[in-house]
Amino acid sequence: MSNSTACQLLVSANTLDECILLQDLNIPWIDLKEPRHGPLGRPELPLVKQFANRMTSASSSKAHWSIAGGELPDWNPQADQAYLEAVCLRGTHRTDGHIKWGLAQAERTSDWRVKLAKLVEQIPSPKQVILVHYADYARVEAPEWSTVLAIAAELKIDKILIDTAIKDGSKLTDWLEIPEIEQRIQDAKRCNFQIAIAGSIPLDQLAKLSRLEPNWIGVRGAVCRNPKDRTSTIDPGLVEKALAQVGLSRAEVG
Repeated sequence: MSNSTACQLLVSANTLDECILLQDLNIPWIDLKEPRHGPLGRPELPLVKQFANRMTSASSSKAHWSIAGGELPDWNPQADQAYLEAVCLRGTHRTDGHIKWGLAQAERTSDWRVKLAKLVEQIPSPKQVILVHYADYARVEAPEWSTVLAIAAELKIDKILIDTAIKDGSKLTDWLEIPEIEQRIQDAKRCNFQIAIAGSIPLDQLAKLSRLEPNWIGVRGAVCRNPKDRTSTIDPGLVEKALAQVGLSRAEVG
């Protein structure tokens, strides 16, 4: 997430071909996820490596990039080390990769903060971590907003994503009213966090939400050929419409 105050578009791909398409469309932030595995479905490691190599190649566009790391309680710091190395390899070419972690079911245990801290220690910079707050946190036993802000500040994580945990057709605005979203954005910026919002946001809400000035708005389903199916293929025409809705054009972001 850049330091620009202008809202920009983040689009999640789930194949290398979709990644290439989004690069061709000059998307400012390209994320990789497996939507069949949940809101932050972690892709398979071979695809993660291909994606990271693509995004860091000399001929690649200079988009920001990230992978969805799934839910923190599902991570094994030893067994899953290869994912961290693929995205956040120490050295000059992988320090721009980011990893997102959700906190669904974290409240079932007392040591999730310790686990998160140990994972962050394995990454070159805590600024490569994106911590997720679920607007519907109570449905998945995730921490509330103030807790996410506090742990992010403690660990020097500077990027937060507000999303929805259960993809049942409900939208971010079904869980947070517009003034509540605006307040969270202001909370985050006041604490010097970069803030993204997502959560089944339809195209016709992008312009309104972009005026709240998050750093990023993330989409997947809204730009798929079947907007009700997050696993369907990305439609480049819908991506162009999404760019227009957040006040961008290919010329502006290229």
